[in-house]
Amino acid sequence: MTTQLSKTEIVNNNNEVVISYVTTEDKVQALQSLGSEWYSSIKAENDIYFQRGRILREIVNEKLYKVKFNKETGTYEEKENREFEDFLKEDSKVFFKRHKNLSLNSANNYQAFYLLCNRMLSHQNFDEPVLLGQITPMTHLILDDLDKAEEVWKGALACKGDKEYPSTSDVEHAFIVHGPKKAVTVRVQHQKDKFYNQPRYKKEEVQEEPISFVEEPVINKPEISFDKLEKYDGSIDASIKCKAIASSYHQAKESLSTFKFTLYNFIQENGLEALNELKKIDVGVYSINNLDNKIKVLEQDLIKIKALLND
Repeated sequence: MTTQLSKTEIVNNNNEVVISYVTTEDKVQALQSLGSEWYSSIKAENDIYFQRGRILREIVNEKLYKVKFNKETGTYEEKENREFEDFLKEDSKVFFKRHKNLSLNSANNYQAFYLLCNRMLSHQNFDEPVLLGQITPMTHLILDDLDKAEEVWKGALACKGDKEYPSTSDVEHAFIVHGPKKAVTVRVQHQKDKFYNQPRYKKEEVQEEPISFVEEPVINKPEISFDKLEKYDGSIDASIKCKAIASSYHQAKESLSTFKFTLYNFIQENGLEALNELKKIDVGVYSINNLDNKIKVLEQDLIKIKALLND
């Protein structure tokens, strides 16, 4: 039998239904119910960010995070000085049945994704975000000023070109054009710092990266000069073949470096958990659900190349 909760409901400026519970028992029951929804409410893979954002918004709006279990008394109590971040650090692992507590950064991204989606769904002619990475450049703007964030998102939609949906770069550009003047100044400086401080420009940072790849062996200088190669029987054009092999290697190295830095930067900014969440999203040919297998294929290709050289 389900207990009827004592509550009142209002709609805030973000068009969210905010519930005010009367008793601590009601708040505990609501919090536990939301905790069970963390997984059960997800009906489709692309729904994960929206639903988790909704759950977190309810916890924030209704101040359910102030409820804390007292081990000494064996009861739940409300602590007025308790903040949302305290709940995340201390109790989110238990309530959401996770392997670890939810970080504030991830929680803010989920909330921002939900708020912007909820806003855009009220407009017929504008698409809502589909990936968490699309909103991360303006997470704090969404939480602080949803109206201004809506302008930025519309700007990103306008500059996406032929792409199915805006990229993170489109959103960053739109933020500079349409975002708050003070925040834009900070954003521009951030982009400049991000560009000039990328690991590939700092040897020390590249060496300290946690992601390791096959080390390049030290190759001795060729023993046969180009002039001597030209004196071969002419069955092959040495210069063309060397150029083709060297060019292929440099292209492969550049592609691998791009892949490595893309992964590294994403994990640094969003965490490994966010990457695992992306693997659950279906975006057609751009899906990365089998990313681990693709990396294994790369490893196998490298082994095959080494085997060719050792034949």
